[in-house]
Amino acid sequence: MKKIIVICIVTLIAVYIFYPVFDSEKISYLIIFLCFAILCFTVAKLITVNDPVDYESTEKEMTRRYTENGIFSYTAEGFYFTKESEPKEYIKYSDILEVNAFIIPFLDEETHSGIELITLGKKYEFIDQYCKGIEKFTEQLSENLPFHNNHELKMSNNYGLKKRNLFQKTISID
Repeated sequence: MKKIIVICIVTLIAVYIFYPVFDSEKISYLIIFLCFAILCFTVAKLITVNDPVDYESTEKEMTRRYTENGIFSYTAEGFYFTKESEPKEYIKYSDILEVNAFIIPFLDEETHSGIELITLGKKYEFIDQYCKGIEKFTEQLSENLPFHNNHELKMSNNYGLKKRNLFQKTISID
């Protein structure tokens, strides 16, 4: 890569110095254009070479995410979580009435997704982008609650919020 950059720079300098030697201006312009194009693509390749795209690095990253607790800590009957500037809260799995996955458009091009928990007293929302440990949290919920396979996204409001119900406790009135 570095050799290509050096060759392009030397070629550009040579074309600049010996500009009148070429028979046509179009040849000089073509050489200059090609050198700049090659330089742009080479520099872009050098900048993005640090991004891991192979299977092993992706697998390591996913393993790290699924073992990271983040803001959650787990017990056999439930979990604790801490949000910014709020005290630590505890929720039992038996107190959860409903679990929904949601997707909401943010600005024009982005979307945010997350998990919504509904208990008797409160509703909690955990957004993926701002909540560390959400992958392990989702895994823990699916292990401790009987999730059902609901692939239907339902529009909830005019702003584009879409929800998918993952768990709903049936309450029987006797």
